[in-house]
Amino acid sequence: MNKNCHIPLIFVSFLTVLLWLPAYAAEREYIVPMEKSAWISAGTKNQVCTLSQIIPFYGEGKFIHKSGHKVKFDLLSDKPVQDDNVRIIVQSEPPSWRHDDTVFEIGQFDFVRGHNPLIVQSPHASRMLQQVENGMTPVVIYRDMADGRDIIAVMLSPINFRQALAEYRECEKTLMDFDLDEIKNLKLYFATNKDTLTARSKNDLNNILRYLKMDPSILQIKVDAHADSRGRRRFNDKLSERRSAAVVKYLISVGAKPEMVYSVSHGERKPDHNNKTAKGRAQNRRADVQLLTTAPPTPEEQKAIEEARKAERRRLLTERSIFNREPLESSKKPEAEKSEGTPADAGSPASADAQPNQESNSDVVDDEPPAPNFINFDHLVDKNNQKVKSK
Repeated sequence: MNKNCHIPLIFVSFLTVLLWLPAYAAEREYIVPMEKSAWISAGTKNQVCTLSQIIPFYGEGKFIHKSGHKVKFDLLSDKPVQDDNVRIIVQSEPPSWRHDDTVFEIGQFDFVRGHNPLIVQSPHASRMLQQVENGMTPVVIYRDMADGRDIIAVMLSPINFRQALAEYRECEKTLMDFDLDEIKNLKLYFATNKDTLTARSKNDLNNILRYLKMDPSILQIKVDAHADSRGRRRFNDKLSERRSAAVVKYLISVGAKPEMVYSVSHGERKPDHNNKTAKGRAQNRRADVQLLTTAPPTPEEQKAIEEARKAERRRLLTERSIFNREPLESSKKPEAEKSEGTPADAGSPASADAQPNQESNSDVVDDEPPAPNFINFDHLVDKNNQKVKSK
């Protein structure tokens, strides 16, 4: 491609920059020669499709489309970028033989450190791909990061693009409409005191069955159900059991093999977030669904695991019972000790125990309905397993 045809186009975009650049500023272009221009289509069925071009003496430009995501564009550099927040412009230019088309800007972005300094997300990445398909040349333009004197232009060539594009489109037809990594570690959320699956949760569970058909290495669907800390522990244990049962029932109803599903109910014992806020409790009312390549425990093993879990719960309840705490020490000193103080003691600062308790300025947010109306015996158990300090 004729260099003289590109210099005026780029200089138009950077006219304001060039006004204050030194007189000896130059332009460096990185573009694939016409006779060596090639695009490579690659990917993995159902997972990811790529369309890339090697840019001599610079690196590689690559369009990437993963299942459950929109297409993106990565600019890869052989020499790692050392600076952050380098402002760049991506624009579309016509080839030298198309004088009727004009240059237009696709977007402005920032470089980051490393060998992958530029990641362009959709819709800008889709526009770049469309421009190459239309025979245009996407150009990445920025100032040289060494001294800022030179203008650098990295170009994608549209030559020999159509054949690779056809293979890329065939690969895209196999992609799934959900993220494959997320589907293997799902989090399903529930309303307060409810075990009803939402429409979103059912859709995610349906996608699990679709994933199983394309990945025979999955041998187990593990369900871990949880509750927040409001209310009685025994109530939360039963609530998490109902939540796990709801997930298991739905999975089997849509085609999951019962022998693959293994469920465990944890009640309030394994929170993901702080139970002192409404937002944290909402994230703790959940069921974690994992797809594993190991087989589930046998019925005998499951029974032994459950017995061990119950024994551990009984041990913790006994350990945290208020009846096992040490007696509270008196916060008052004997009169004899008070009278034995020296004059120097009178001027000493108060001890930490004598200072008022410092509470947080922000109130606990709780916009949920009240906890279930039942007799609560949890005052006999210290849930946080914290020792009561003497005042």
